[in-house]
Amino acid sequence: MPLHDPRLPHVDRVLDVVDLGPGVGADVDRRLIGEVNRRRILDLGCGQGHTAVGLALRGARAIAVDDDVAQLAATRTLAARHDVTVECHQAKPAELAFLAADHVDLAVAVTTLSWVQDLNRVFRQVHRVVGPNGHFIMSVPHPAALCADRNDSSRTVAAWDRSEPVGDRYVHTAEAVVSAFGRANFAVDAVLERHDGGPMPATLVVRARKLGV
Repeated sequence: MPLHDPRLPHVDRVLDVVDLGPGVGADVDRRLIGEVNRRRILDLGCGQGHTAVGLALRGARAIAVDDDVAQLAATRTLAARHDVTVECHQAKPAELAFLAADHVDLAVAVTTLSWVQDLNRVFRQVHRVVGPNGHFIMSVPHPAALCADRNDSSRTVAAWDRSEPVGDRYVHTAEAVVSAFGRANFAVDAVLERHDGGPMPATLVVRARKLGV
């Protein structure tokens, strides 16, 4: 499906930095992701391909995964427009059987996991495909923002400890994310809660390093 298709509105985003979410600046990309040249990087839930294509432009061997064929088509179109190669696969975040063990150096999930209820399945699969001491970086809407009153963001109207989604997104607290990483044999080495100018943090970013084999 082409980028101009009305069912898939084009989104303009910068490609020289991974946009991890509202309030997260370019410094976080450089600090948590760093040099990517010749590294195999898995983009879980690639959307229209901005992260994967941006990383490919920086020299990475990008692998884009999304369960929406339209989004994958948009990713291929964007990659062709910038004359880079991105390996694309249609799959859900926890369905990575097509990748060999220890195949990638880094995995990135930009907001994708806010649509996933069970983080444990995803983290186990990512642990399998990331190489020894490789990292997994994920960002999700901060629960404070996700559970806030849409008309008064200073007021929380939904409980953070809920299993049902808020709209179509699941609430993942820092505690829940860190615990899920631990169960999957990752060691968390960075937790960021970033504001975008509002009274509550807007984005939760967590990076973890693979332990074991």
